[in-house]
Amino acid sequence: MSEMYLRPARTYHRLVRRRRFLLFAGSTLLIYACGEAGPSRPGDALVQLYADPAKDEWPEEFRQLPAATQELYRYAAANHTVLQYIPCFCGCVNAGHTSNFDCYVREVYADGRIRLDTMSFG
Repeated sequence: MSEMYLRPARTYHRLVRRRRFLLFAGSTLLIYACGEAGPSRPGDALVQLYADPAKDEWPEEFRQLPAATQELYRYAAANHTVLQYIPCFCGCVNAGHTSNFDCYVREVYADGRIRLDTMSFG
């Protein structure tokens, strides 16, 4: 008779443990997704960085980046027609990005200058 009363208690405790685990896992994921992964980067709204790739004119902040990151920005600036068809999977769609090109270039001007998106500065 006592085992009949223990089953609902075990089920209840198992359910509570599962809910605690899911709450903890979800909270950890949310904190990880929203938190900064390293030193803060300049905010696009506050620091607007412009470049003229045709003249090889890049801002000082850009020149301080690792060579591999600089090469990514140079490639993006030169290959808009390719990158516009490649979606970005890093979650920046919430920032208005529609393609991989948008991860590197925020605006393109008629005179050939571009406004850099500092998202990939790290």
